[in-house]
Amino acid sequence: MQHSSIETNTPPESGEAGPTSLQPSGLLNSNAIRNGQFSLLSILGDSDKTPGQEQETPVISTEDPIQMELIGESIAIFLFESFINVLNPYISQLDPILHTFTYTRRTSSFLLSSVLAVSAKMFNPALYKPLLKHAEDLFAESFRRGAKSTEIAQAILILTYWKEPDDTRTWLNLGYVIRMGMDLGWHRLGLRPRYSVARPSETEVRKARNEERTWFVLFVYDRSISLQTGKPWMIERNTFIEAIQPWCRDPLAIKNDVLLGAFVTLRLLTSEVFMLLGSRRQMNSPRMTSFLTMISNRINEWEDKWLPLCHESDSCHYFLVRFYGAHLRLQLYALPLQEVLNSNDEHNITYHLETLWASLSSAVSMLKLVSQYASRLYFAQDSVHVMTAYSAAFLIKVLLSAPAHITRDFEPTVVETIRTASATLSQQSAPVGSSCSLQRRFLSKVLSNYDEIVKRRTNLKSNQMEDAAMPDSGDSRNSNRNNNYSDGSAAQYDHNTPSSLIDMPGISSSLQFSNSADDNAQFLGFSERMDRNLVENAWADVFTAAGFTVQDGFPFND
Repeated sequence: MQHSSIETNTPPESGEAGPTSLQPSGLLNSNAIRNGQFSLLSILGDSDKTPGQEQETPVISTEDPIQMELIGESIAIFLFESFINVLNPYISQLDPILHTFTYTRRTSSFLLSSVLAVSAKMFNPALYKPLLKHAEDLFAESFRRGAKSTEIAQAILILTYWKEPDDTRTWLNLGYVIRMGMDLGWHRLGLRPRYSVARPSETEVRKARNEERTWFVLFVYDRSISLQTGKPWMIERNTFIEAIQPWCRDPLAIKNDVLLGAFVTLRLLTSEVFMLLGSRRQMNSPRMTSFLTMISNRINEWEDKWLPLCHESDSCHYFLVRFYGAHLRLQLYALPLQEVLNSNDEHNITYHLETLWASLSSAVSMLKLVSQYASRLYFAQDSVHVMTAYSAAFLIKVLLSAPAHITRDFEPTVVETIRTASATLSQQSAPVGSSCSLQRRFLSKVLSNYDEIVKRRTNLKSNQMEDAAMPDSGDSRNSNRNNNYSDGSAAQYDHNTPSSLIDMPGISSSLQFSNSADDNAQFLGFSERMDRNLVENAWADVFTAAGFTVQDGFPFND
């Protein structure tokens, strides 16, 4: 049997103590240190065996959801197969050949319950709540006991991918699973023998790849969440991670490994780029523009390589590769564009039209893909919906920030693209509270708020022009209008401002004006821009109103 080319017997990583080391990990019980069993009993015990190693896993656990009569076996099999065939391709997590219903049921009640709960959310909502509660109970119990295994890690990830809208544990759960993996030695994959026997069976090889696949998935998820939240990642790249392409060519590779390989290579390609772009002093220099063009070309090459491997153009893999590529281009070009729009220099904005166009076209492409693959979006994990919301919010932010003579050219396309995406999602007849339903509601909310802001701007500009044409003679109408905008020290918002705008954080402050004609002219003059509080603070409220949870940071500061 052939095995992956990443298998190696290289010595331990730098900083890792070997068996002859004088460090604690070299002198104390190796199982306690390296096998996730770090406890006083393990260290001081007189056996090298891992605690619990002698015990056989029960054929059917007492925590089995079928044994507990939470679900019938025939329905459980249907939900399990639905997950494997429909949902698993989005996350490239389970091996359909290894993870049969019988194998999963005997191996881990937690993993089985998580799979059934998420599948029920999509295919049998009546069973979702009891199954989710049981899976969450098993999660809490495994955390309490400090239990660690590949199946526990996978179960937590599956619950996190399709979590409840008000669940804010993504960052914590991901960090916990990564620590679990490190405790199991996954950070040293490729630096230790893969198998304990010279001639492993196919099942043993698949189990080894199951561990490796989970670590690759964690690498991708770790880098993605880091980009969305601005928090540091935990998993560093190494020779094992960089060997993803030969890993994907292993004779026992599964179809979903193609998508995983694409995502790992994409994160290897660009994760460090955002660190390089973190310093914005040279963000808009010609050298930086050339650098972004080079990275964008590499993303194009990445797409050209992996899209043909996805085979069917209507598959979720094909959709996700195109969607993630467009999203990454948007993130890249949004960094210099933010500095351009904040510069208050209309010439500077005109000079960087290429950057503006690249970011706008990427965001529009994402939303067009949403319309084209709306049926696929129904099953997509939550991170895809956050990216979709980001693209819409970005487009509206640019419309509110760029000069009017520039925005008028692309405003109709932006508005129509968002409206089409919203309408297409509404045709999916998604249940209330589902991700698709929340996404449609969010896109509609974004458009309605934008329409109200545009009307408000138009009214203010019209009033300003009327005031400029009036004689400065104490006209009662002019005096009344000033009273509406001022309390004597600082002007307040117009009492006719739509309540939906006033209620949004940052909106009321962005509609405050001084009595100075110069200040008001500045507001209504260059690019007719709103206060940045309108853009930076209001979107979090729109997210919340639509049912999305913004976790530990603003998701548009990628």
